[in-house]
Amino acid sequence: MKESTFRYYPNIYADEALVHADGVCQCCGKKVHEYIEFMYTEENVDCICLPCIRDGSAAVKFQGEFIAAADWVSDSAKREELFHRTPGYISIQDVYWLACCDDYCQFLRYVDDINDLDELGCQEELLQEYAQRKDSHPLDFVRKYLHRDWDVRGYLFKCMHCGKYHLWVDVD
Repeated sequence: MKESTFRYYPNIYADEALVHADGVCQCCGKKVHEYIEFMYTEENVDCICLPCIRDGSAAVKFQGEFIAAADWVSDSAKREELFHRTPGYISIQDVYWLACCDDYCQFLRYVDDINDLDELGCQEELLQEYAQRKDSHPLDFVRKYLHRDWDVRGYLFKCMHCGKYHLWVDVD
């Protein structure tokens, strides 16, 4: 498996957001064997190579972003890197990115189900922190319906500084 060069998305090569197929990058025009199909733009974009995302040229060319919204961090360079040079994960609604220690967290993976959080040894802590968000869903609902293949999906993040896990939940 290749190593990711996306600071906030270290597992891009193991994730479903990356399409492994032949295509032609709409930004640079090169033939590619892996690409991202989506960004937030008014343009019709369905094939962007990773180098064009990484260097920011796709965001400039298509006047778009790869992340819909995120927690606030004070450093504008970090915001630029996340929104314009980091591909988004596949979400039910819009891609939302969590932050901790005044930096964006790394998106690690999708949560398979509520028991998946037990393996981390911090299920209650994750759920309680999630419940404190103004846009959270009721915890009883999340506990009952959270599943990777259902209409309630969890996204696991980890702070690169303190090592704490964070949970985001998306509902169809």
